[in-house]
Amino acid sequence: MRETREEKNKQIAQTIKATYEKRASQVCRVFTVKIQDNQLSKVQREQLKMIFVEAKWLKNSILAWTKENPENKVWDYDTKKKTIIHKDKDMNDVEVELKYIPASVKQCVQSEMISNIRTIITLQKKGFQSGGHLKFVKEVSSVNFKQYGKTHKIISSKRIKLQGISGSLMVNGLKQFLNKNLEYANAKLLNTPQGYYVQFTTYVDKSKIANKQTNGKVLGIDFGCETSFTTSEGEKIEASVQESERIKRLSLRMNKRQKKGSKNWWRTVHLLRKEYQKLTNQKNDLANKLVAKFSEYDTVIIQDEQLSNWHKGNHGKKIQHSVLGRVKSKLLLKSNVVVLSKNCPTTKLCTKCGRWHDEMSVWNRIFKCGCGVEMDRDIHAAQNMVWFYENKVGVGRTNFKRVEIKALVSEALASGIKLESVKHEADRL
Repeated sequence: MRETREEKNKQIAQTIKATYEKRASQVCRVFTVKIQDNQLSKVQREQLKMIFVEAKWLKNSILAWTKENPENKVWDYDTKKKTIIHKDKDMNDVEVELKYIPASVKQCVQSEMISNIRTIITLQKKGFQSGGHLKFVKEVSSVNFKQYGKTHKIISSKRIKLQGISGSLMVNGLKQFLNKNLEYANAKLLNTPQGYYVQFTTYVDKSKIANKQTNGKVLGIDFGCETSFTTSEGEKIEASVQESERIKRLSLRMNKRQKKGSKNWWRTVHLLRKEYQKLTNQKNDLANKLVAKFSEYDTVIIQDEQLSNWHKGNHGKKIQHSVLGRVKSKLLLKSNVVVLSKNCPTTKLCTKCGRWHDEMSVWNRIFKCGCGVEMDRDIHAAQNMVWFYENKVGVGRTNFKRVEIKALVSEALASGIKLESVKHEADRL
C-alpha cells in the first residue's frame, strides 16, 4: 500500500514538472463570463448562494481549529468532514452539515489559506514586521474550480457546467475566447454586487500569438494631476471618472438615516456596492482603452511616479477619481514599455543647454529657459522622457543620486551637436 502511494506521488510530481515546463512556452489569459441571472432555476440560485456561505463557514472553521491548539496546522485539517461548527448571528456555536460545497472546492479553500500563510511568512522574512495573520471572514466572494473537465466544463457556445450546481448554466461572453485553440485550466466563480461571474484561466502557445503591428514611433507619457496624461506629441488626455450622485445619496442614507446592521442598512450596502462596481467597471474600461491607444507605439516611456505619495498630498481626490494607477500597472506589463528612474529631472532640466531649473514650482505651468526654450510644462517633461531614453540616462528603476544623474546628463549633452553649456547651477549640487 505504501509503495503504491509513493508511486502515485511520484507520478503526480512528474506531471506537475511537465506542466511547469509547458507553461514556460505559453501565455496566460483570463476571460470573464457572466451567468445569466434570469435563466437560473430556484434550485440553482440556492446552490450558488450556499456554495459561498459554506465556503465562509469552512474557512472560519479551519481557522478556529488552528487556534484551539498550536500544533493544529491549516494543512493538517481534514476537509473530508461533512459537518463543521460555525457561529450564528448571536455568536453561538452551531453544528451544520456541508451539503452544497463540492469536495474539490473544499480543498481549494484550504490551499488558498496555505498560500496566504506562505505569503505572510515571505513578507516577514523580507523585513515586514506587520506581515499580518489570517483573520475570520464575514463573507467569501470567490471560490476556485481547479480541474477543467471534472470540476467545470464548457458544453456549448452559451452554457457551462460547474460541479455542485444542478444542470447547466447559461452565460454571456463565451464567444470572446471559444474555438481559439486555447488550453483551459482552472475557473473561479465570483459573487459580485452585479451578479455571478466565472473567470476562465486559459493558456496559448507563444508561437500562435500574432505580433501586433506598431507605428514605429517612440512616445513619452507624463503623468500629472492637472492633466492625467500628456504625451510627447503634445496631446493632453484627461482621464477620470467621478462618483455618481446616486453614490452620494446612498452613502448619506446609510450613514445618517439607518441603523447599522438592520435589514434596510444591508439593503443600502448592497445597492452601494453595486454602484461602486459600476464605477470600477467604467474606470477599467477607460484604462484599457488608453493602454490600447498607447500600445500602438513601438516604444513607450513612462517615469516611475510615486502615485501613492500624490494621493497622500493635496491631490487625493483627483488621484482617487483618475485611472493613473490602473494605466501605470497595465503599461508595466507590456514588453515595449521603458521605465525611467523617479530621480530623472524630466520637468526641471533643459536638454538644450543643460540648465537645471530648481526654482520651478508645481504652479508654474510654462517651462522657460534663458536659452530660448519656452513650452508647456507637461509637454516639455514628456519630450524630455524621450531624450533620456534615447541617451540612455536613468533608464530603469535605478537608485542614482542627483550628482550621478547630472554627470550622465552632462556626458550625453557633451556628445551632442548643440551643446552650449553644462556648468550652470553646479554649485547647488
